[in-house]
Order: sequence, then C-alpha cells, then structure tokens
Amino acid sequence: MRGRRRRAADVEEGESYYVSMTDMMVGVIFIFIIMLSYFAFEFRSTTAKLTSAKQPETAALLQTAGNLKPRNADLEVDYQARVLCVPETVLSETDSGSSSERRCFSFSPPIKASAQTASAADAQKLLMESLEADLRDAGTPLSGDLSGGSMSFKADQLFLPGTATLSPGGQKIAGQVAQTLARRLPCLGYGAPAGANCESGGPKLAMVNVLSQTNLDAFTPEGQQAASLALQRAAAFHQGLTAAQPLLATLRNAPPGQPGSQPLLRVASVGQSQESASRVGDDQTVSIQFQMGS
Repeated sequence: MRGRRRRAADVEEGESYYVSMTDMMVGVIFIFIIMLSYFAFEFRSTTAKLTSAKQPETAALLQTAGNLKPRNADLEVDYQARVLCVPETVLSETDSGSSSERRCFSFSPPIKASAQTASAADAQKLLMESLEADLRDAGTPLSGDLSGGSMSFKADQLFLPGTATLSPGGQKIAGQVAQTLARRLPCLGYGAPAGANCESGGPKLAMVNVLSQTNLDAFTPEGQQAASLALQRAAAFHQGLTAAQPLLATLRNAPPGQPGSQPLLRVASVGQSQESASRVGDDQTVSIQFQMGS
C-alpha cells in the first residue's frame, strides 16, 4: 500500500510540474502578443504622422526631440543657396565657444499653398467619383460612367415622349441629382453659403453645363424641331435642378461683380446633322458636363 501511495504522489508531482510549465509558457506568449500589438500600433501611428506631415523631415526630428528649449539668436539666411547659419553658442547648453563661430545647415524651401492643394485634374476626378457614389447609392439610372467628366441620362427617362416636360420619374431623377450637386459643388464655385466649410485656395469649376444632344436632319422640319426640342429639354432639366435645390442657381464661376462672372450652371445643346435621322426626340441624351478652371 505504501508503494502505491508513493507512486501516486510521484505522478501527481510530475503532472503538477508540467502544468506549471504550461501555465508559464502561456503567460509568456500572452505577454509577447500584447507587446507585439503595442509596437505594431505605435509603428502604424508614427508612420501615419510622418507620411501625412507637410514637412516629413521636421516631423521625423520632432519624434525624437522631447525637450526643446526656446533660444534667442541672430540667424543668417541665404535664400538663394538655401543655407541657414546660427551662432555656435546656440548649439551648446553651456554657451561655451566663440561667438564668432557659426554652424550652417541646408534647408528645403517651404511648400507653396498652390502645391499643397490638389491639382485641377485630381479635384475633378475626386468630384466625379463622389457624384457617382452618391447617385449609385440613390439608385439614379446613369447612362455610362462618369470618368470622362460628365454624367448622362437618356431623354426618355426624363421627359414625356416628344416633349420638354419632365415626367414623374424625371422629376425624381432631377431631385436626386440636384441634392448631390448641392452637396458637392458649393466649395468648387463662388457664392457658397456662410456655413460651408470650404478650403481656401482650392481648385474651382469654370462651368457646369447642362447639355442636350440629338441627331437630326437639319434640312427637314422634323430635324429643326428636334434641335429646338433638345435645347428646350436642356433648359427644362436645368430648371428642374434649380427648383429642387435653389442653392445651385446662386453659384457662380467667379466672385459676383468680377468681369466674366457667370452662373456656374449653364445650358447648351448640340445637334449632329445626318441623313435619315430618327424621329423627333428619339435617341436624345441630357448630360451634365463639369469643366475645372485652369
């Protein structure tokens, strides 16, 4: 009986030893995972700060400088050579050294505001992507994509057959388009409401053209009627947009009173003459074209 008890005690002691080792290893791995997660978070945060900074070199130095002290010094700057010189005494905590000695550093010129803002092409690309996302979410039936700088609609989706009167479906589309234009255009034109949070100095739109296109036989009464109908439809869609969102009628392509200042939203029609053109109003499209200023 004593032998059996001794063997049972030995087994329990061995199992206890291995259990303790397992618990310790699990604890070490758990601590290692926590540390790894912390360093990954810090790495991502630091990387984001450096890549998004206007002056990455300065941002990188500030990551290591934790005890900056203000000092008064006479600086000498050669802006053409981009060289900055300071007295050597400024670089010593004890003010030791000769006051006549200088230490010079090279520097990069500051980034001008025009280079910080997005280019006109980038601004237009961003605008078209935003408009397309808005209209797709609203279920608006676009004809084609918006990468070319315009959004298009088939005329028979907007108007009653053979007329320039918006159908109920056309009024709904005009309302959806007007809503997203009122959200995206104010900061790209002039005359935005006082509460708009617009970046100063950013790219501006030169024109937003409501354009109707049609094929026609210019030498027939039907063709001339098609050209007239196309212009009427462009004007009717423009009126539908501004009626749904009156803000759109107040936006301009330049400050009011400045020479050349015009409404941002304007109207145009294009008719291509060809023989045996289809009936009046068939195959017409209405587009909104966005043109950024130079």
